[in-house]
Amino acid sequence: MPLGSIFHCSVYNSVFPHLLRAVTTSALRVTAGIAGLLTLGLGAMPALAIPEADAIRKLEAVAVHVVVNGEGGLIFHTYDYMAVDGEGRPVFPFYQQFNQLALPMFMTAEQARQAQETLEREGRPDAEGSRVVALPLNSALEQSERLVQEIKARDESQSLITPLVPAMADWRKAEQILRAERYSRQEIAQTLKVPIFFTIPPITITPPGTEEAKIALFFNYSQLQEAKQAVPDFDGQDRVWDLRKALNVLVQDEEDRYFFVPTVDLIQSVQDQQEAAPEEAGQE
Repeated sequence: MPLGSIFHCSVYNSVFPHLLRAVTTSALRVTAGIAGLLTLGLGAMPALAIPEADAIRKLEAVAVHVVVNGEGGLIFHTYDYMAVDGEGRPVFPFYQQFNQLALPMFMTAEQARQAQETLEREGRPDAEGSRVVALPLNSALEQSERLVQEIKARDESQSLITPLVPAMADWRKAEQILRAERYSRQEIAQTLKVPIFFTIPPITITPPGTEEAKIALFFNYSQLQEAKQAVPDFDGQDRVWDLRKALNVLVQDEEDRYFFVPTVDLIQSVQDQQEAAPEEAGQE
């Protein structure tokens, strides 16, 4: 079901061509501080119909946010507690062990700012002058192993977890969809970490600069609802995958039919940079 109109009646048309360049540039300003960012525990990929690198590259439409110190270095968290459910299983959003280093990767800038404020209230010396930095998720994935190895080389007793933390509202909506499909809360807690929304029948989008429509996959449930409203008489049903499932589907899809819609935060980040550029030029 085509949805070309979504790009003509929204900010996508003006923003999308600049997304990757702008966000990548922002990330490169602090390369020394955020090299090798995360290990998501995606697991081994199945037999590939398209290169894994091509599937991962689709994640450049997603911005993730981390807190860095005044020099751009990473600020690691160490948790001496663990949130668990009634049966002792870790619950959203972390799956850490006691005294394990953690580097949360937030799907929204607001979540990262809240984490930054918490660090500052705790009075941590490395939080002085801290700031929130955005970078593309695909870049973070590509550098994950490097960070893990660097930490292990410094201290073999240290381990690191870098959870990708979705907005609570999106996670809860995904839980609601899965509960309606009769998944138990236990199954959801074990398998749902980062929700990816889509519809049956699928909504398709022709990304700018391309000629072929792709099946739209959304990190933000609100964007899915906007997309559905743009399709006259749409009568589909909401569905959700975990990000790991989505990537497995992508690498096995010989026709390369899927497209990650740029997230709300990525679009806002680029818009903010575009608005700030004329002001910075006027000050030079």
